[in-house]
Amino acid sequence: MQPLAVGVDFGTSNTVIAVVDREGRSAVLPVPSRSGVAAVLPSILCFRPNEQNAHERPVSSAGADAIADYLARTGPARLVQSMKSFLGSRTFTETRMFSQVYALDDLVGTLLRHLYEATASQAVVTALPLVAGRPIRFAGTNPDDALAQTRLSQAFEFAGKAPDRFGLEPEAAAYAFARKVSGRHLVLVADLGGGTSDFSVVEVAAGGVQPKIAPLAQTGIGIAGDRFDYQIVYNVVCPALGMGSEFRPEAKALPIPLWIYSNFSSWHQLSMMNNRQTLRLIGDILKTADDREAFEGLVHVIRNEEGFSLFQAVSSVKQALTSADVTQLRFKAGPVEIDRVVSRNDFERWIADDLAAVAATADEALTIANVKAADVTRVFLTGGSALVPAVRELFARRFGAEKLVGGDEFSSVAQGLALMAAGEGQGRSLLL
Repeated sequence: MQPLAVGVDFGTSNTVIAVVDREGRSAVLPVPSRSGVAAVLPSILCFRPNEQNAHERPVSSAGADAIADYLARTGPARLVQSMKSFLGSRTFTETRMFSQVYALDDLVGTLLRHLYEATASQAVVTALPLVAGRPIRFAGTNPDDALAQTRLSQAFEFAGKAPDRFGLEPEAAAYAFARKVSGRHLVLVADLGGGTSDFSVVEVAAGGVQPKIAPLAQTGIGIAGDRFDYQIVYNVVCPALGMGSEFRPEAKALPIPLWIYSNFSSWHQLSMMNNRQTLRLIGDILKTADDREAFEGLVHVIRNEEGFSLFQAVSSVKQALTSADVTQLRFKAGPVEIDRVVSRNDFERWIADDLAAVAATADEALTIANVKAADVTRVFLTGGSALVPAVRELFARRFGAEKLVGGDEFSSVAQGLALMAAGEGQGRSLLL
């Protein structure tokens, strides 16, 4: 295959690179690691001190290798994940990796360099047209959209080349969808990832060499797979670590402060609690905690950086519930031992409000496009969260199960971005 253009989908959970040739055929570049070959690179970095020179940049690894290096660590190591979720945060300026300071674009750029190295694509990326993806709205509370895109552009430049342009991720997925069908369709594209859920209403005229894509509306919300994970943590893990119990700083009993458990929204936020001031505050609460054993478990999880292992166990539960009605959440760390049955019914009840917000965002896209649900001929579901049964059922009820189309959930956006880079499609574009 002789590549003509490149698309890179930097995601909250996974990053994918795809190419397209002159015949319009797209392909995902495989990502080798020490444990095998995959179609995606998990968006994870591991940093370890440079043993040859402590004043030099730390040694880094990415993806599956980063996870293996962190779990096998015998000395200091830092794991970094969900970088995309912080791109629009004005409060995140830099972080320190041992003796070195990293801006956010340095971290994302480091991940992209590892991606290019693993896929032997550096020369291709540098020489050919490159389109990078971005969500409709970046994740976070009141994210700065311009700042997020600037950081993302700088990250790509750090890795070797700034994108020739950015493509909205659900619109890119529409390009991938157009390669699968023929004829005319009014499509709702739902890109349901780890950090955001994005929607695009597009008119597709497919079947020719160059399918025509005419976007009619774009909406997005910062709720997706990571938020679903947190609902499991909040409802199963946090109560086992003392949430809902009391402590007695004076004669009157007070509830354990909820701010402690709000940091369990992600494992990397949890790791930030491992500092002297926070541990001192938690230690003061521990002295008079009613459920001392549970609270000691909380301290152990924080002090021993068990957040990543915890969230791996939670993610496994969510994945298991895509095909099973019940599964077991098992997690053991020091005095903490959680062994609880989690049913799909429980999980769907916990994420009901989040699903309602996602559904409202999809409806907003229809309203902006001035179309009705009955007018939609296909609903193209992509992204890892599209595999959650409750998510699929949400769209099946709204549009009819016969209209749902899936496949290539983790790679369709990257392939669509590559098609964009090759100049596929002649319709009006909402690209930024």
